[in-house]
Amino acid sequence: MTSSALLSVPQGSFDGMTDKRFVQTSVAAEVSLSPSQAEVANLEANSVAAVYGAPGVGKTTAAKALFARLADQIGPDQVLVLAANRESANRLRDELAVAFQGATAGPLARTLTSFAFGVLRLKALKEGAKLPELISGSEQDRILAEVIGEVLEGGLPEVSKTWPAQFNPQVIGLSGFRAELRDFITVCLEHGINVTELRALGEKHEKPEWSASALFFERYLQKVSSEEFSGRFDASSLLRIAGQWLSAQAQWPEELASIRTIIVDDAQELTPSAMRLLKVLADGDRGLVLIGDPDASTLGFRAADPRAMANLADSVVASRGSSVRQIILSPIFSVRPTELSQVLARVSRQIDTARAGRQRKSHVAPAAAEPAVEEAGSNLEVRIFSQQTGESAWLARTIRELHLFEGYQWSEIAVVARSRATLEQFAVSLANESVPVEILGAQSALRDEFASRNLLILAELALNPRPIDVRFAVELLTSVFGGLDTLGIRRLRRALRREELLADGLRNSDELLANLFEVPGSLTSIRGSEARKAERFLKVLSDATAIAADPTQSIEDLLWCLWSGSGLDKSWQVLSNGVGEVALQANRDLDAVVALFAAANRFAERNPNGDPRVFVAQQLSLGLPEDTLALNDSFARRVTLATPSGLIGRRFKVVALPNLIEGVWPNLRPRSSLLGANLLDALQTGRIESVAKASKSELPDELRMLYKAIGASSDKVLVSATDSEDEQISQFIGLIKGEIPERENYAGTQLTLRGLAGSLRRTLARSNSLAELDSAALGLARLASAGVAGAHPDSWYGMLALSTNEPLVDLDDPEAQVWLRPSQLENFTKCPLHWFLNAHGGGDSNFSANLGSLVHKALELGVDLNEDSLWGLVESKWHTLSFESKWLEEVGERKAKRMISNMVQYLRKFDAEGAKVIGREVNFEFELGRARVRGQVDRLELYPDGRVMIVDLKTGATNVSAEDARKHAQLGLYQLAFANGAFTELEGVDQNTSLAGAKLLLVGTGDKPVERSQPSLDESPESKAEFHRLIEAATSGMAMTDRVFVAQIDSHCTNSNEFGSCQIHLTKAVSYGG
Repeated sequence: MTSSALLSVPQGSFDGMTDKRFVQTSVAAEVSLSPSQAEVANLEANSVAAVYGAPGVGKTTAAKALFARLADQIGPDQVLVLAANRESANRLRDELAVAFQGATAGPLARTLTSFAFGVLRLKALKEGAKLPELISGSEQDRILAEVIGEVLEGGLPEVSKTWPAQFNPQVIGLSGFRAELRDFITVCLEHGINVTELRALGEKHEKPEWSASALFFERYLQKVSSEEFSGRFDASSLLRIAGQWLSAQAQWPEELASIRTIIVDDAQELTPSAMRLLKVLADGDRGLVLIGDPDASTLGFRAADPRAMANLADSVVASRGSSVRQIILSPIFSVRPTELSQVLARVSRQIDTARAGRQRKSHVAPAAAEPAVEEAGSNLEVRIFSQQTGESAWLARTIRELHLFEGYQWSEIAVVARSRATLEQFAVSLANESVPVEILGAQSALRDEFASRNLLILAELALNPRPIDVRFAVELLTSVFGGLDTLGIRRLRRALRREELLADGLRNSDELLANLFEVPGSLTSIRGSEARKAERFLKVLSDATAIAADPTQSIEDLLWCLWSGSGLDKSWQVLSNGVGEVALQANRDLDAVVALFAAANRFAERNPNGDPRVFVAQQLSLGLPEDTLALNDSFARRVTLATPSGLIGRRFKVVALPNLIEGVWPNLRPRSSLLGANLLDALQTGRIESVAKASKSELPDELRMLYKAIGASSDKVLVSATDSEDEQISQFIGLIKGEIPERENYAGTQLTLRGLAGSLRRTLARSNSLAELDSAALGLARLASAGVAGAHPDSWYGMLALSTNEPLVDLDDPEAQVWLRPSQLENFTKCPLHWFLNAHGGGDSNFSANLGSLVHKALELGVDLNEDSLWGLVESKWHTLSFESKWLEEVGERKAKRMISNMVQYLRKFDAEGAKVIGREVNFEFELGRARVRGQVDRLELYPDGRVMIVDLKTGATNVSAEDARKHAQLGLYQLAFANGAFTELEGVDQNTSLAGAKLLLVGTGDKPVERSQPSLDESPESKAEFHRLIEAATSGMAMTDRVFVAQIDSHCTNSNEFGSCQIHLTKAVSYGG
């Protein structure tokens, strides 16, 4: 009904109320098509056509136009539209749905895997069998790990013609072998090769690795065919079995029989199993339209064949006795700047035509097209830098300039790299320069992502309650869900210990921490924010444990209890909305949590009564990322980071290609060099006739990926590389540019508000121009008023007022005393400031300190003078040490054994001299002036002549000279303790006992013990007086009577073997004192 007719209807009349008001219109009538696109749109329903087109010429537009016309003529349910991956299928589905504006029986576009899944679902319903499920790549990797483990456990065959020598337990146990085996089995499944055929191929072509791989292939097939995997299929088997079932049916189900035309977009990515299924679908008089560009094939590592389009089309028409209609899409306007078209032309000339090639003519602008007004060199920029940091800084600034000054949206820019590792590297550097980024695709397995791993660990603990040791307790409390840091744990320990002492308890802080997880509510009487955080965390964990014990609750309920109780959803959401490294990590954490919940949802749907323990165990065992089905719209407001295969179905205005380094891109290392999966694929597809004629170059695939990346850009391409002693620029640089640019040192500044604040502060500090100083100060004031970090002087180093300068101990009070420990006196004399920081919570124990404690304990408890006995004492407590890796633990073990050996050498010498030990780890306390001295001596030795020697064991790597030992403050304080009667309670020591002196026993400096002695103070009144003055000065200094702690800049500041490091304060950009 027209608008004029509606106006003529009287008010209150019902005439025309049920008339159709929205008329469905054809997309082809609304979109201006080129003649070649119109030729595609007018294809008959039963046509077999191969449509070739270069990037940007409108291949997808032609596919949509063809669908629109056929949908009008025969109905949308009779047209099957397929895309290369799920993301492009989703976009195409939405575009077709918006254009069609009508109800359909299902999605208007899908992947071939999705369609095959639907076929097997119909099969299962027809046969009354279990509905199909997909075995993900990560689960397949886990299955192969189990298969390899079983083969190794059963023992490997002897080396023979069918079992190569390189197939030994060491190689087979590597993750790289498992990755190659996964690719090899995929090739076998894609080509429908069974175990017997694989062994025959190995024998025929003298490839023992193929014959040997048949054993693993056979075990894999047995496992996925077992009852455990009933109705479950990997992607390749899914396509193959769907095709086999359809071929065996005399009559197809109505949903499939009604299909009359199949349209495949990005058909250059078809794999062998996909080709077989499409051939079955195109049987009879069904139409098959393949649209793509063989030059842009990027899935060669998944057995995709650039010749698939031509081969499949020929195969289909061969049974019909007809011919393939070949259409070359040609634009009527310039689809990209001439400079970029010339680059594509140069790259494509290096690529095999793959039974196509005429589509490359579109790289030359059509004569009828109006040339675009272009600024020379504005569409292609190639830069070579001397350092990778310069390359990253240039790329970040250029992207920000494009966004801020040229109006490009973040979503219109993509950074493309050859590997995932490179993308993650640039994600961090770009985020640091305030470029919002998002990496396309799953990043790591959920067990390896920070947020999801923490959730899985907590879920596993709730599902399997068990006693918690102190190490695990600290790990849980300091996790992101526990909310405490190292300082918080220390405060919580002190509060628990204080409460324990008030109750006359004997438990130490380790036992008290572990006890928190066993006794709910034990923190009720403890005050402080740390206690409240820990209490909330323990409450959430307790609730989760209760849910885990309830059989009516699912894994989703358990995860939601842990997640909602953490309160992280709001804080991470706020952080993710920003830019920078924190926002990048917050987005990654949220993505991981969403992916975990999506996986839990799939598990709950597939296993309504499934045990949550099975899900958690599966996720903790999967080593590869899963493709999440969770929705994510963050790419609409971020720069996309992708590999070339991630560009399928995507186009951007600007594409950046950083890190074009030889060995990175192109990566010419032979793929599947151990098992030869690529060789088997080439043999099966007919690209080679025998293994002797195989090409060992990976360059064609690398060129196709480069072509795909450049072709994804419509406006600009940015290319960069680093040329240094360690890195050589890629051969692709010359191919893209036509020449090699000069190397440069990038000296640009950050194009961010924080970077501007830093630049202005630098000007303010260095400039002598009054005008520049005024301008910088005004600029900083404007930035500070806008809240830009680092702009306000209040945040500058050295500008904040002192919080307090009150003394630590008021020595005006006659009763006040300074507690002094001998081990801290040496640190104070070296640097009062660092002593203060370490003595009042700024320090932490490290591996060397913890190892030293174990060696001290061995010296205290050891009785037998042999290395095995003393090492046994150390080894019994070795589990209390923390190591980041196995090799670091091995280094630590060698270091400890060397100390034990040195200590045994000393003890044997000591025993041979007839001396004896009269005290081990002896505590003492005495007063000296205003100081209250408390400490512990490692050993007191009584010589045959009746004199006593004080021994201090040192396990550090720092050597002490003889001169330094004579002035050693700690040894001097031990001697003063002896002189003040601190050890008279020991057997053999009285007021008349003479002191021989004190010495350092160094066992960590080399392969033999070193002794550094300090003569008896009784023999040197000057030294004794000097130590008295030192203690008096230290007492005053530690009390902070001067109201300041001085930083003594010396060698200890940068010596990693000493007690600390303050290098940050020695940096000129931070402190004038440097």
